[in-house]
Parts: sequence; C-alpha cells; structure tokens
Amino acid sequence: MLDEGRARQRFALASGASVIQSPAGDVQCLVEGKGFALGGASPLIVRDVLSVCDGQRDYDAALSELGSRHPRDQARAVFDALIECGVLRASQAVRAPSLLILGNHLLLDALGVAAAEAGYGASTRVYVRSFAHETQPAFRDSLLSANKTLAPRTNNRTLDAADLSNLVELLSGFDVAICALEGVAYQALLEVNLAALRSNVPCLFVTETGIGPVTTAGAGACFACWLLTEFAATNAAPWLRVPSLSPEATGRAAVLANTALNALNAADRASTTLRLAAGQPARSEPLLSHPACPVCRESSTAPLSDVQAAAIVIGRTWPVSPLAQAAPNPNAYRTVGIVGGGTAGFLAALALRKLRPELEVTLIESSAIPVIGVGEATTPELVKFLHAPRFLDLDVVDLYHRVRPTWKLGIKFEFGPKDFTFPFQRGRLLESKVYEGDINSQSLGSLLMQANKGPVFRGEDGHTYSQTHLVRWAYHLENRRFVRYLHEEARAAGVEMVDARITGVERSTSAAEVAALVTEDGRKLSYDLYLDCSGFRSLLLEQTLGSNFSDWSSTLFNDRALIAVVPHDGSVKPYTVAETMNAGWCWNIPFEDEDHRGYVFSSRFMTPEQAEAEMRAKNPGMGDTGLVKFRSGRHAEFWKGNVIALGNSYGFVEPLESTAIHMIVLTLELLTSHFPSSRNDEAVKAALNRKVAARWDALRWFLGTHFRHNRRLDTDYWRTANAEADVSGALERIQLFQERAPLSYKSSLYYTVFPPEYFSDDHSFDTILSGVDVPARYLTPVEDKATWQRRLAVLQRMQGAALPHGEALRWLREERPDELSKLRTSPESWLHTWVPA
Repeated sequence: MLDEGRARQRFALASGASVIQSPAGDVQCLVEGKGFALGGASPLIVRDVLSVCDGQRDYDAALSELGSRHPRDQARAVFDALIECGVLRASQAVRAPSLLILGNHLLLDALGVAAAEAGYGASTRVYVRSFAHETQPAFRDSLLSANKTLAPRTNNRTLDAADLSNLVELLSGFDVAICALEGVAYQALLEVNLAALRSNVPCLFVTETGIGPVTTAGAGACFACWLLTEFAATNAAPWLRVPSLSPEATGRAAVLANTALNALNAADRASTTLRLAAGQPARSEPLLSHPACPVCRESSTAPLSDVQAAAIVIGRTWPVSPLAQAAPNPNAYRTVGIVGGGTAGFLAALALRKLRPELEVTLIESSAIPVIGVGEATTPELVKFLHAPRFLDLDVVDLYHRVRPTWKLGIKFEFGPKDFTFPFQRGRLLESKVYEGDINSQSLGSLLMQANKGPVFRGEDGHTYSQTHLVRWAYHLENRRFVRYLHEEARAAGVEMVDARITGVERSTSAAEVAALVTEDGRKLSYDLYLDCSGFRSLLLEQTLGSNFSDWSSTLFNDRALIAVVPHDGSVKPYTVAETMNAGWCWNIPFEDEDHRGYVFSSRFMTPEQAEAEMRAKNPGMGDTGLVKFRSGRHAEFWKGNVIALGNSYGFVEPLESTAIHMIVLTLELLTSHFPSSRNDEAVKAALNRKVAARWDALRWFLGTHFRHNRRLDTDYWRTANAEADVSGALERIQLFQERAPLSYKSSLYYTVFPPEYFSDDHSFDTILSGVDVPARYLTPVEDKATWQRRLAVLQRMQGAALPHGEALRWLREERPDELSKLRTSPESWLHTWVPA
C-alpha cells in the first residue's frame, strides 16, 4: 500500500546509485554495494521514471506525466520499486547533485552550459592543463601528437600536472563527474577512470566520437574496459590520443554536451556507449566488463555482497581447471603407453605428465626413424597450450632460444580475384570491406602482415615497445628443432622413453583391446591405456582394432605434398602464404635464414614431376624436393577399447590453414579435462568420440569452401573443384552469408556463446568467403566512414612505427627477453583470454 505521505514528496536519483540494463534486457540496480534486479520491468519505463524524477516535481506530478506515456499501473509499480530499493530518494528540499566537469577545450565549455540548463546548479568546470605522466619518455613519443593550442574559453578552476592522487582528492568532493578531455593520451583518461573508482564517484566519459561508459565502482564496465574492447589494449595509451574538436566545431560540441547530459542518468548508462556521427542520431552499443581489465577488477572500493563477490570469483575462473579430479578409484588408469614420438606423441606425453600427474607415462619410438625436416605452421592454440600457466607453462624465452621460431600473424591467401589476409587478430571486417574494398585493413595484425612487420614498435626518440602479448600470433616452427625440444622437455618432465621398433601387437582375449606391444627385440610392453601416435599407418586404432576410415576426397582432392627449401632476400614474412597453383596450392613458411615451401596437389590431376617443374619455375634456387603422401578423412572412433588415436593416426584433412597441430592440441585439452576416473567409464568415451568427430567434420566443410569458391585459375583441377567439391555440410552457412554478410556481425545461428572450434566460427567463414569475393548482400557498417577512417589512421601510424619482423624477433630474443615474457606474465595477455575452443 502506498505511503500516504509519499504523494507530495519529490524524488531524485540517489547519489552513487547505478541502474544498468543487462545484455539480456533486464534492469539491475546497485545502491551502496547492494544489488537488485527489477524482474519484468521494461527498461523504457525505468528510463522515463528516472527522467521525470528530477527533484523538482512531486510523486503525483511525476506519476501523472508517466501515465501519459505508459500504463499507469506499470509506471507506478516501477516507480515504487525504485523507491523501495533506494535508487530514488525523497527530500522536501532535494539538492541538485554536484557535478564536476573535467576538460581542456570546447567540450568543457559546452558541458558547462548544458549542465546549467539541466539543473546542475552546483556544477564546477576544471581546466586540466597537463598530466604528470606527460613528462615520461614513454609518452613524449606518442604517435599522435597532442594539439598544444587546446584551451577552454571559461572555467572555474585550473589543475596543473594532474595525477592519481590529486584527481581522487578532486573527485571526492562531488556526486558525479564528466571527463571530457581532448587531444590527450588515453593514459590521462585511464587515470581519471581509476580515480573515479577509488573515490566511488560515477564518471561519464565523453569524447569527440562517442559517449560512455559511466565508470561506477562495483557496477558495469569502466573506461579501461572500453579501451580493451576498442583497441584490444589498455597499454596502447602511450601510443594513442583522444580526438579533439576543431576550434570551429562549437555546434558539434553542443550536440555532444546535451547528449551526454541526457545519457548521464539513463537506465542503461553503465552498460552502454553511444556512438555519434555527424548528422546522425546517437547509436547505443552494449559494453560489458572486459574479463582482462586490470582496472575495474582490482580498483573498486565499493562494498560487495557475498553473492556478488562469489559471482566475480566464478566469472574470473577461466577455464575450469583441467586438474579437477574425481575421488581415487581402484580401477583407475595408471599406466599409459604412447606409440610414436613426433609432435603428437611428445605433446601428449607432456600434457599427461603436467595435467594428469597421477599417470605413469611411457613413450615408445625408434631412433632409426628420422624426423622429417619441414617447416610447420601453427595457430595461436599451440602458443596458448605451450605457455599458458593452466596448460604446459613452458618458458617462452627458452623456446625462442632453442627452437628459433618466427611469428605467424595469420595467412596471406593468394586466392580469389585479389590477395587477402586471414589475421589471427580479428577486427572490423565489414568496415574494411565496404570502405576499403577488401578485408585487408580490418585489424592491426592484418596491417602488420602487409608491411612484413612484427608487433614491436619504436618511437621517434628510440624507445621500443613490445605488443606481442596484445596482438595474437602463432609459431612457424622448423620441425626437427621443435621435436628435439619437445623430446628434451618430456624427458625432463619424467616421461619414460623406450627406444624400440614395434613389430607386433597382441590383442586381449575378447579382441576388443590391446594387450601388449611386441618390439623388434622380443620384449612385450603392456599398459592400461595406449595412445596411438603412429601417424598415417594408424597401427593400433585401424590396423589392430579395425576402426573404419571415412574418406573425404570428395571434398578435399589433394593427396600429395612436394616439399623443398628456398632461399629468400633476408625479409622474414610474419605470415604463411597460400598460393594458388595449377593443381592445388603452395605454402610458404618463412624462417630467418630460408623459406620452406610445399606444393599440395592432387595426383588425379598432376604427377610429382609436373608439380616439381611448376614449383621450380616459380622458386629460383629451390633445393632438393621430398614427396609426402597423405589421405584426407577420419576414423569412426577417437577412443576404441583401450586405444586413443591422436593426430594423423585418427584423422587428417590437408595442410591448408595449418590445422594438424591445432587439432592435436584441442584434442589434448578435451582429453585431459575429461579424463575418466575409472576404466569402466563408457559414457565419457562416447561423448568424446562424438565431440572429436564433430570438430573434424566441421573442419572438413570449412576447408572445402576454400576450394569450392577459389576461381583465381582456370585449370582442369580448379574447374572440377569449383563444380564438384562437396561442401554440403557448410552449404546453408554459405547461403546465409550470401543473404546477409558478414555472419559475425549478427548473433550466430550455429553456436551460442563460443564456437565449437576456431575454424568453425562465423568470422572464419566471413574471412574466406569475403576474401574470395563470393557475391553477397552486405550489412550496413557499424561505424560510419569518418569514424572508420580515424580508427584506420591510428592503426596505420602504429604500422609505420613497427619493426620489420626479423629485427623485432632479434630485439626480443637478444636484447629484451623480459618483453617477450609479458606473454605469460601480463594480465592483459591474449594468452589468458584466447577463447578455448
């Protein structure tokens, strides 16, 4: 029942209260560290209630105005709920909240005028003349220099050499703040952001390109979250500067100021940002707290309830620990025998020793079988698996010295009508396609690929900065060095090594399992569980237990690879090349001293001699060649009896997209995370068989699209591929792309939150289908052209300051290995946030 005294009371938003609209559409409130959810409340009604509760009209007058917009009962229910939870507070003489406006140019003046018109009688404008950090060398060589002529026309106070301490002191005297600094390094806004969190004063950020978020301690996203979302970095601050208005743009400043004041008390203020383009209405975009944000995660002083604190801890556990185990079981697996060394065998041995330390692991290989010396391209999944603390946790600096890898920022496809890049660092694919005519400018990673540069930058004064922990990359590996490294690490981890050639396999009485391995010298080796890493011969899974093989040559025609080493001119490319050839394609995997090339072709259309002739014609100085035969497809089971097949012994597609080690690592992540506690457990085996098969099937369809739609050459091979390559498993997604491209700019119809596998997600399909120019109806870009051009200009300036790939590698390896270590130690590193597939 309504309190009779409420009718004449005047209500306004309580100081420090936050009202948030979640991505799911519900409304949540935070008041004095306590959270509330307004179940069933329309965000529109909540917004209007807040707008009429300005402390100037009483309850009845406010409700009467709301009744002209919404059903009166609904408006009253929301109004009363906000009062009951303390978001709205009553007073006979409501004080207008005190407002602090920080600025240094036109926006400071415009916001002062707008604040007075909006009833902020106690607003104070402070001209921030400079920041203490601007004297530091890291900021003096900013890529975008500040406009030193910036100055407001009017202000109440001036703050010289602002730093965190005096900003906290300044903000603490106000109810709410607006930061509208122009032409300063983003580091300045980060310091204001941190001061707002420490002083517990909500602060709205306004720039020339947009408005938001409202940084509020304990609620929603902060400005550092926005910077991480926008540029994939908070430590990009020394390099980037906030745009500033031209001195003549007073009209633009007024629009921004009025929009900002309207947004300050909006119902979704802490969970959105507003994009503003000249002559267009403001567009609201959701902004969630960034999981890697080092600022709001650690700096909030607002008290949290037990439930909130628990939710934060749960939300930051990423992923669930592979070490979580069931209680000891008397019938548990205790011994594992790995058949075959090589990459698959040694990675499996290391993974089981680190993540399943209760197992005794033995690896059986023959030293008489040589390791093929071929370049191996990988994906970021391997980098994560090798170096992330939650997986193998191997020292990245040590690997660089012993293996001498180069970086792979992505793949350059010489497919389709025009070469295109497939970068691991994704970005604004649609804007690049619409405004630039191709997808090659979508991210910093793709721009670095085009310039043959690495993610290490040098400023004008000689200061050098590594961003290797922010720009995703993979390894190019020389196979012999890498296998030797893995062998040494496995031995150091306690893996027992047996040098023997296996000449026979004994089966159990039921013939459903392997009983023992028979070596050439007559020994019998028995284990509870066997990992088949024997390669294409699939000794245990196929030859012994008879798992059926499904042939995929109807989709993937290639079955041969001709490999060779080619000298280069000293320029080390930071990407793998996939070059269209007459009967397939040719890879180029670059190293510091040479390039490794491989012609992947179909024996239906070309002989090895013809392939070598075509390859030599394009690669002067090419060395001796080697021929590798393979088949594409997979077996019916990943786990059959007491045998698990890993790598080529289970399945193989073809070398395009460098998926061989990628799939090994993904499978090991699954296996170690879901390892059964008993040898009698069968459900987990069935689930893993289904999961692994689905990932391989999805890879088949994704790779098939490359061949179905690449029309660069008009040869018998490519005409047949264009007409006959089976892509039936991806046909619907291809058709959907043609109806509304790109797929990744809408919520996916093929997965919920995370894709089942990196190469199965919408953005990967977008890249290939856009790159080869499949005809499609493209969506309207998210960013207007002017905003896109500003973003691209920043990325291009960073591209210009980057070091050539080879020089960047040497600098990190020889001069600053501590910068390389940031990959593991920095909380912002992509190593910790790269989504596990």
